[in-house]
This record gives sequence, structure tokens and C-alpha cells, in this order.
Amino acid sequence: MFDLLIEGAVVVTMDRAGTVLKNSYVAVTEGRIAEVGEMPPGGETRARVKIDGRGKALLPGLIDCHCHAGHSFTRGSGIVDDWLDVMEDIYYRCTTPEFWYAEARLAAAEKIRFGTTTSVNIIGGSPLIHDQESIDAHFEGAQSLGARTFSGTGAPGGAWPKRAGRWQDGRFAEKSLTLEDALSITENTVCKWHNVNRGRTNAVVIISNLGPEKALTEEQSVRQIRAMREISLKYGVLLHGHSYGGGIAFAAKHCPECLGPDVSLAHCTGISPEEVKILARSGATVATGPSTKSHVRARCPVTELLDEGARVVFATDGNAPDRTFDLWKDLRIGQLLHRNYFNDTRLLPARKVLEMVTIDAAAALGMEDSLGSVEAGKIADLILVNVEQPHLYPFFSPVEQLVNAASGQDVDMVIVDGEIIMEGGRLARGGMKQILTDGDREFSAALERGGYRPEEFFGRDGA
Repeated sequence: MFDLLIEGAVVVTMDRAGTVLKNSYVAVTEGRIAEVGEMPPGGETRARVKIDGRGKALLPGLIDCHCHAGHSFTRGSGIVDDWLDVMEDIYYRCTTPEFWYAEARLAAAEKIRFGTTTSVNIIGGSPLIHDQESIDAHFEGAQSLGARTFSGTGAPGGAWPKRAGRWQDGRFAEKSLTLEDALSITENTVCKWHNVNRGRTNAVVIISNLGPEKALTEEQSVRQIRAMREISLKYGVLLHGHSYGGGIAFAAKHCPECLGPDVSLAHCTGISPEEVKILARSGATVATGPSTKSHVRARCPVTELLDEGARVVFATDGNAPDRTFDLWKDLRIGQLLHRNYFNDTRLLPARKVLEMVTIDAAAALGMEDSLGSVEAGKIADLILVNVEQPHLYPFFSPVEQLVNAASGQDVDMVIVDGEIIMEGGRLARGGMKQILTDGDREFSAALERGGYRPEEFFGRDGA
């Protein structure tokens, strides 16, 4: 007997052969995919739970390889000129563990609602290093709704020492932080949170900027990059962070060991042709956010990277100040940006861009053998998309129609490890109203602690 049997769906497997099965079934046992095939099932048909998949497309859960914890509370704040400085002030000096727990649940709810089953998260805009209890609260909130998470802290941007503090009983206690504090809390976080919760919760090591840090000397920049790399190698976890034009060449020259298949770098905008080649040779992954402000300022050469054999994935960089965790929109934005740049509508075909948030993204996490496609033996992280809607009908070309027209709002069911964590838009492990109420309360309290007025914080984009 199967634990779960989904019958009658169009199965978009996302395997490397591009297999699409119409009127098919997927069977799940003990959290893994037991069988995939065309209807009717040839053998066992009994299951503890049966799901009618007719009118649905079944895909692997989407994987968002670059997000920021904290940002779910600060979206709409694009009118703040010194946005990054304000975010650091709020995250480092105005928050409590309750803030980070509530924000993580709000972010997890949005991702699940849009069909993202796995995400990579920097805790904070620049990684949080001042309070282990707040970091723990993020992990507890992120895992509470059932999704798979890779989260972490590490070396923040800017000069040392950092000024941060902790609110307790209405009083603020400030302290000074050094790189040694960052190393200690990063290693503690990895030891505590990597590969727990039956493998759904994992830690990563963060480097805010893989490249020369303006506020540091060259020697200091290299030292903190190497220090974070040593922790990631010691524990066998992903090294993740940001990089921009010149950063890749800097790393290749001063710390080449900091580039490799277990490294993923967000943005990579403004990089040179030589840096494209360096990334391709190293095996590192580029996580590009097509709807980010970074991509407005300079271009990430996605097509050139792919032509050189580099791995590139689309990510949301969610979700502030002006975006969401809806990966579906970033497929279309990314595809359109690079087609427009080259005046070539053949670039980045639908199957490729969908691979960039499924099987390619799983490979970026070192989990291609376990995630990213609907194949027997893999972990049952699955989504069902309601395709019986005008904008998706008639559903003759599943991959093309999903990429061209689907949105997160079309996701009907989300399954992680064989567990149904959302059905019909309703979360199985938490009430949406309570999540929203808790979020509103905690962010309002953070603004009050910092002396911020909402009218100074939110407003028209571009004002």
C-alpha cells in the first residue's frame, strides 16, 4: 500500500530527458516517490491517501536559491534612500527573537503558497551575527510550516566593529561585534541547524560580498572570505553570498579555494568575460534575480555563462523592497530580459528556464540525486498546479504554458517529504490569519523601537 497516490495529472517530470506524461500517476511511500507512470497504475492501487490530479499539472517543488530573511516585513519600503543602512539598523538594533520567528513564518507561508518547497536564505540583509537566539528563532519559524530550508549567517558587509544590540523587557543593551564573533556564531549555527528536522532544515555559510569590501583593506577582505570558506569546508555545507563585477577575479586571484561546485553566488552583475570563464571553470552556481534592483544597475550575463557551461539559476532575491517570492514571474522576466538584450526570441527556451528553478537548482544545492525532478526514488517534494483556468487552457504544451502564463496563485497543492503542507491554498500546519496578525504586531513593534514612522518608511516606488 502506498502512503499517497496522485492520479490523472499531467506529470511534468523535469528529468534530464524532458519527459512529460499526460493522464498519469505518482505514488509516494515513506516520503519518496515510489512509482511514476501513465494511468492506470499497473500494480498496487491502494493508498492511505488518494488525490484526484485531473485538471492539474504535477511538478517537482520549485527551489529558490537566493532569499533574505527579514525582508518580508520591509517590502514596500523602496522610498528609503539609504535602504541598506536602514535595514541593518532595524535588523541589528530593533528586533527580538519574536520578530525573526514571525517573519520566518510569514516568508514560509508566501513561498509555500507560490509552490516553492526549498529556499536558500541569508538571515538579514547582511547576515545577522549578534544574537544566537534570534537566529534560532528564524530556523524554528522557517521549518514550522513544513517547507525545506537552507539558511545561514556569516560575514556581513561593511566595516568592523559592528554595533548591535538586544531588546529585553523594553530595554536595549548594545554591544560591539568583531569578525571573531561572526566566526563563532556562524560555526555554532552550522553545528546546531545543519541536516536536522529529518533533513528538511539545513545551514549554509554566508559571505555578504565575495570580493573586495570597500570598508576593509584587501588583506581584511581576503581574511574574512577565507575564514567563512574554512567553516563551509569543515562541515561540508554550501558557501553562499553576493558577488559583483570584479569580485570573481578578486577571489580567483587571492583565494581561489573560495570558488567551487559547493559555492553559489547571487547577482554576479557587471562581471567581465574573463569572470564568466572563471565561474564556468570553477563549477560555482550563479543565482540571478531578474526582478532585482541589482539587475537594473548592471546585467548578469546569463546566456554567456550558460554558453561557457556554467550553472545558472533564477531566484527571487525575495522579497523587499519591491518584489515577492513568486518564482514564476522571475522565469518570464529573466527570459524576456535576455531575449531583449540579444534581440533573439529563441534564447532561454521554456524547458531551460523551468530547469533553472527545479533540477538545476537542486544541483546547485548538491541534491540533484534527491530533488528537482519527479522520478522514482527521489524525495517527494511536489506541487500541483490548477491548469483548468482560462489563462492556461487548452493545456496542450505543458512546459511552455506553465512558463508563459502560470503564477504562484495557480498552485493548488504543495507536498514536502510526502507530507501535504498546503491544499487548496490552505496551510496544513498554521492559520494564515494568525501568521499575518503576528507579522503585523512584530514589525510594528520593531518600527517603534527604532523611532521609525510608517509614513517615512513606505510609499511610492521611485519617490
